[in-house]
Amino acid sequence: MADTTNTATTTTTTTTKAKPKAKPAARRRSTASARRTTANARRTPSKKAPSRSTGRRQRTIAVNETREATQANVRAAKTTAAQGRNVAERAALVYVGATLEARDRVVELAGDLVNRFGTRAAAEREVNKDIRRFERRGTTARNQLERDIKKARTRLERTVRTRRRVAERRVEDAAQMGVATGTRIATVAKDRVTALV
Repeated sequence: MADTTNTATTTTTTTTKAKPKAKPAARRRSTASARRTTANARRTPSKKAPSRSTGRRQRTIAVNETREATQANVRAAKTTAAQGRNVAERAALVYVGATLEARDRVVELAGDLVNRFGTRAAAEREVNKDIRRFERRGTTARNQLERDIKKARTRLERTVRTRRRVAERRVEDAAQMGVATGTRIATVAKDRVTALV
């Protein structure tokens, strides 16, 4: 009986000793990792302020990019205008061809009418009247097309000018912001150096 009691006591003692050892090790690990994290946070180097040449370089790059964007807009406007001219020219040629085809049909029809119904002079008068009417209609269509092309060109040029102004304003704002930020960084750095001395 005595042996059974001793075994039970030993088991209880062993269990109680094992638990306290596990807890401090876990605590030690968490505090050690917390210390390492704080030490790493303190060691991060502060960023160096950009030099004057870096600022000049960035401004030059911005100006060049704006210039390239403007040139690209001009090229796009020229291409669009050339395409508009080509479309207008094709439309005019199609119109002229259709008019000539219609005139040939009218002349042919007039010849048939003369053969059937009347004198040649009367038929020619009718044909000439129709041709003048077609010509007036063609002139009106051509003038309208030219007006539409001019409107489109003006609209495109206005858009290009607006975009150029917006791009220039953005570059100026970015440059001013860079200068202001540089000034602030220089002031803060000066204050810190003065505080260290």
